[in-house]
Amino acid sequence: MGMFWKSRGRDQGPADDALTFFSRDQADEFRALVGATLGERGLEVQMRPDHAVDAAGRQFGLWNLAAQCVEARRREWPRLAAEHVDRVLASLDAPDPFEDLSPDEAALHTYARLYDESAMPSLDGFPHREFVPGVLELLALDLPETVAIYNREHASRLGGWEQLREHGVRNLRALPVEHLEQVDVPGGGSFHALLGDSVHTASRALLMPELASTLAGHEDLGHGWLMSIPNRHQVTWHMIRDASVIPAVSAMAHFAALGYADVPSPLSPHVYWWDGTGYQQLTRIDADGTKSVHAGPEFTEMLNEVVGDDQP
Repeated sequence: MGMFWKSRGRDQGPADDALTFFSRDQADEFRALVGATLGERGLEVQMRPDHAVDAAGRQFGLWNLAAQCVEARRREWPRLAAEHVDRVLASLDAPDPFEDLSPDEAALHTYARLYDESAMPSLDGFPHREFVPGVLELLALDLPETVAIYNREHASRLGGWEQLREHGVRNLRALPVEHLEQVDVPGGGSFHALLGDSVHTASRALLMPELASTLAGHEDLGHGWLMSIPNRHQVTWHMIRDASVIPAVSAMAHFAALGYADVPSPLSPHVYWWDGTGYQQLTRIDADGTKSVHAGPEFTEMLNEVVGDDQP
């Protein structure tokens, strides 16, 4: 898997605000197709930027189907849309995956998983916590035929948030390493990028700093680390040791922005710093798309410390 996911079907022109790997014209055409496909099956829907809503209030996400279409020829879109919609509608009549699930089965198939908060229709009734601004940690049941999010009732019956999260973190820890890259950056230093086809790859950020220690042999020296999760298939980090943190921030910000903008499964375009108690967001993206790094007083103090330690 390459460092960046690149679509082969993106038209020229401005990117769509919601389905960012499509151009605006492509996205409009895609939404019209999905609406028509649902209509052919008797569902009157309202099309939203990244989902459709039927008269009963049910929401149909567009990301997964869009990810297939952006890699396919236009003439294949109707077939892909029909197959996807039929699968989704069939799943609505499928049995609840939690219904006969035992606590032992839940322990084997539960994962702590990160989600883009803006992509979640509603969080009422679902146990969760904020991982970083704009990104939430939820509990996901990952079975061969489906992935489902625990609601409060499911979580309570199968052991509660804390116990299920322990299972979820343990299962993340047991995942194989698909691809680890050390990315050298201009100006010195480097950062690491863990890449994979697994939908849980980015969620392994929950294992920091153990992840960096296990995979790269780098420990936290007391200055914290930089971290980004551009999309669900990528997590990057830089353990802060010296002045190389300065070029690393810029390089990771560029990596995160690219990884976020052109994929069907974005999480966050930002770089974060672990300050010892939590993550601080270091990057900003203005309305015109300008990216910048903003260091707060704690990060500035840490920079002065490590840069001073680097002086002869």
